[in-house]
Amino acid sequence: MAPDQPFTVDKIKVHGDQRISHLTAYLNGYTYGLLFSPASPSVPKRGTIFLIHGFPDLSMGWRYQIPFLTKLGLDVVAPDSIGYGRTDAPPFKLQDYTYRRAADDIAELARQLGLSQIILGGHDWGGSIVYRVAQYYPSLIFAVFSICTPYFPPNEKYEPLDILIQKRLPNFGYQAHFASGEIEEAVKSKAEIRNFLNNLFGARTTDTKEVAFDANVGIDLAKQARIGKTKLLTDEEMDYYVTEYARHGVNGPLNWYRNREVNYMNEWRDFFASGTKTGPQAQKDLTLSMEVLFVLAKKDQALKPFMAQKMEERIPRLTRREVDAGHWALWERPEDCNKIIGEWLERKVFPFLGRKREGKL
Repeated sequence: MAPDQPFTVDKIKVHGDQRISHLTAYLNGYTYGLLFSPASPSVPKRGTIFLIHGFPDLSMGWRYQIPFLTKLGLDVVAPDSIGYGRTDAPPFKLQDYTYRRAADDIAELARQLGLSQIILGGHDWGGSIVYRVAQYYPSLIFAVFSICTPYFPPNEKYEPLDILIQKRLPNFGYQAHFASGEIEEAVKSKAEIRNFLNNLFGARTTDTKEVAFDANVGIDLAKQARIGKTKLLTDEEMDYYVTEYARHGVNGPLNWYRNREVNYMNEWRDFFASGTKTGPQAQKDLTLSMEVLFVLAKKDQALKPFMAQKMEERIPRLTRREVDAGHWALWERPEDCNKIIGEWLERKVFPFLGRKREGKL
């Protein structure tokens, strides 16, 4: 579909949609659940795209994007990340909730599928993950897009989360609450999981019409108990999410907020350790050389515009766009997001992907 053609939105159904298959893959010791949707046979095959979701989401979070991308000629692979849905959720090993682990597992999935290059897209935590995958496996990743999440390079010095919140990012205060363990104690039953998801997906209390989430603080558990329905999911979609989260509970997804120090230790070893990648080589490794699309959600409470101000310093082939939406931009403004992604693919990715295959790059 060319960027100037009429645009319509479509989405996959959570049950009985013949366009997707629910598959599993065994990756580096753990079983992953994933969605697969083949490229439309009515258009030329362009390649394969992996889509990585964020918190508290699932592979089904890409339901508005999957049909659109297959119509562009892409096979779509959307895994549930470690801790979520049909993927294993190790409770005590934070090493399994790191960028390095995610990158290795995505690379292994590509190998098992016989893919030498893929396009990679992410949202929220998935956005953070795809940048790191591109750094760990630059020859595998041809192009990257991130919805909401700006790029942050690995850091040579460790900064604890509480110091980061105090000094520079008060809007990350919620992460301290997510890491505290309090939420697991309050969110166990299916009813509690439903309230938790409705809350994080933007619902308000049924009585006072208040929000129960503040990016600077976290979740108000008393208000969450009185939360209503989100407008972003149908009842059938919410039932699906609750069932998938009930497989493991919320500990696995929340472990992603406990991995800051483990991520740092991995990245210090991989990018800064003496005798490995220092000086100009380290600088090169912290730069993403492929085409990158960053889509800012202007109303996102947590991932604010100022956080993306210096991205060009590390990403010379950066395309910036924005949507008038909150954190769930993929659902709030699917037409806008899909149009932006499609234009970027058509103009910046597909022409050069073809040349790469022909050996002209």
